[in-house]
Amino acid sequence: MLLHHSKDLTSEEQQALTQALQAHEQIKRGATLFQQFLHMVRTRHGEELDKWLYSALHAGIPELRSFVVKLRQDQKAVQAGLVLSYSNGVVEGHVHRLKYLKRQMYGRANFDLLRLRVLHGP
Repeated sequence: MLLHHSKDLTSEEQQALTQALQAHEQIKRGATLFQQFLHMVRTRHGEELDKWLYSALHAGIPELRSFVVKLRQDQKAVQAGLVLSYSNGVVEGHVHRLKYLKRQMYGRANFDLLRLRVLHGP
């Protein structure tokens, strides 16, 4: 439910979300930080990353704290991903497809058949 805009939720989903947010302050803080992060990613506002990392680190949520620690390990790459308009998504898609084909054929065929499937595949 947190991935959707509130206007896209049914009334039952909105009511369940409201109840969950009211149940515990930590859930409310986490949901707010999640929505801020989602907005930052969707709108490519990488300049807000430092402020968000600070807020998330001091929110008192252990899982969010470990997420922030991991993001900070490669903060330059995360920042670039939020700011730059180009990515390596197409290349990663091809790599995923090749790995999928390789897993399908594991133990059943040799490299020649894999090569044929890659070159003449869909």
